[in-house]
Amino acid sequence: MTTALILMGGMGLVISTVLALASKIFYVYVDPKVEAVEDALPGAN
Repeated sequence: MTTALILMGGMGLVISTVLALASKIFYVYVDPKVEAVEDALPGAN
């Protein structure tokens, strides 16, 4: 039982670290022009 808890905790730590690094590596900067166009459009949905 203890081994399973340690294994699951370790896997969660590794996976969360990989996801955090991937979000930093694959970050896409938002173009200010796109935000300006989206603000000008009506938000009907």
